[in-house]
Amino acid sequence: MNGISNLSNLQLKLKDNKIDILIINRSDEFLNEYISPYAERLQFVTNFSGSAGKAIILQNDAFLYVDGRYTFQANEQINQNEIQSKHLKIFWQDLKTYISKQNCKIAIDPKLHSIKEIQKIQDYIINTSSKIKFLESNIIDSIWTNKPSIQYSNIFDHPLKYAGNDRVKKLIDFKKYLNEKKIDHYLVTGLDNIAWLLNIRADDILYTPLVYAYLLISQNGKSSLYINNDKINDQLKSEIEKNINIYPIDNVENIFSDIKNDEIVGLDFATTTYDFLIFLKKNNIKYKNTTNFCILSKAVKNKVEQRGALNANIRDGVSITRFIYWLKNEIDINSTDEILAANYLKSLRVNNELFHSLSFDTISAFGKNAALPHYRVDDVSNVNFKIDNIYLVDSGAQYYDGTTDITRTIILGKPTLEQKDRFTRVLKGHIALSNHIFSKGTKGTDIDYLARQSLKEIGCDYDHGTGHGIGSFLSVHEAPQRIAKNTMFESVELMPGMIISNEPGYYKLNEYGIRIENLVLVKEKSDDLLFFENLSWCPIDRDLVKKDLLSNEEIEWFNKYHSNVYVKLNRYMNEKEKQWLKFVTEPL
Repeated sequence: MNGISNLSNLQLKLKDNKIDILIINRSDEFLNEYISPYAERLQFVTNFSGSAGKAIILQNDAFLYVDGRYTFQANEQINQNEIQSKHLKIFWQDLKTYISKQNCKIAIDPKLHSIKEIQKIQDYIINTSSKIKFLESNIIDSIWTNKPSIQYSNIFDHPLKYAGNDRVKKLIDFKKYLNEKKIDHYLVTGLDNIAWLLNIRADDILYTPLVYAYLLISQNGKSSLYINNDKINDQLKSEIEKNINIYPIDNVENIFSDIKNDEIVGLDFATTTYDFLIFLKKNNIKYKNTTNFCILSKAVKNKVEQRGALNANIRDGVSITRFIYWLKNEIDINSTDEILAANYLKSLRVNNELFHSLSFDTISAFGKNAALPHYRVDDVSNVNFKIDNIYLVDSGAQYYDGTTDITRTIILGKPTLEQKDRFTRVLKGHIALSNHIFSKGTKGTDIDYLARQSLKEIGCDYDHGTGHGIGSFLSVHEAPQRIAKNTMFESVELMPGMIISNEPGYYKLNEYGIRIENLVLVKEKSDDLLFFENLSWCPIDRDLVKKDLLSNEEIEWFNKYHSNVYVKLNRYMNEKEKQWLKFVTEPL
């Protein structure tokens, strides 16, 4: 097939197999957001490398669906003669149209789609002559020569001094939950849920310390964990085996083999792949759609995890502050580029106490690249810095006591009046959320408008959520808490102990981008009220602030924030850095 594109090759396969539509999710068998090279099927077919997307492939047509973070990137990466990029919000509408048009055979890999998603597609075809063909092996894999293989890393313990709760206590709480729900077993497939529940970590996925695993919790008798046996040390294995039987992950098809006829298996239809439902139905095993106990329990951090987050963000704040000092005072601008800057920031982090890895690929974006919210620098896109331009850096780290994520927008030289105006409006949105005191029961969707208000006054907005949940030495994007428009995502009420990002932005295509991100901890103010406690500490670039746009209350927040930055960080700085920090945190 020399000279033919991967997409064209795939479309020939669809014709050979009389398949009208193939649906591709950017995911793996665990429905992870961050996936390993072996699972990058969407990228293999379309060349799009972003972290979220879907595709509808027809025999003679193809469509890639991405959200607003990736619109420009998608159009840059795909071959627009072969495939068209569309907004993710119209994916379902389009799919319904294609399915209803004709007598369709729709191919789906049940290992890569949630039960909830497949059921939605099944609803669409009820009154049509279309049929779903569940693939036993993925059709993309049949054309993917030199496909990377799945890689397993060493599994290690996440000790009580960082986790705050031991695995036995968590298992007991999970089993109490099953008892309340009248469920005998529960299938856990989300890797961050398994890692949190069992206090285990690994590096099976880059930047996210997860173990490839499946877990069946049984209310009576021992539970079952399926992992790569060769990657766990004897001590940790024997510790876990006091409560859980361990089996090879390749034998996961046996996970329900000991279920009795009168027993019920619980699983979360939103986060479990459809192939498990196929198996349950085939073996006449009773099942029940039940929310996973781990999701909310993991999101509400215990006191040890909260303290770890505070400490991790201080260490991380020192690194990003020293990085900004370097940018403002020490770089030779003509010999600095995005990759060099990202590598220098990493070099500042790696020596921090309890550092494990970065928490995602650093977004090191200069000039017009900063207008791409999820820009990823590589050798082709890498650009040199130039004076009087904006540089946006969104970065974070995995520490054994917490996960960090922070964004700063820096002007190198002098900003334009427009840039100062837009930056200050983003800052106003950031402050509005930071200062907000809200009733218990408030959802992230209820307060998202605060972050956009000042931008909307001049007809501007940004096409991404304002805040996402953060794990504790886990995923940098953690469900279920988020701050976003109602139209974007389902939302849950914000609860004390949740950690969430506050990151409004503004992006002017082909010119510059602005984002200010801190992490905040939801805390109790009174019996009825909650507030956000700031976790991230690093100067906000006052060279971009238009003071007369700020109210007295906003100026007070800005000055108080900077006073705290100096108090918390100055002791870690050398003399030159300390003098600079004193200057850039002076009151407005």
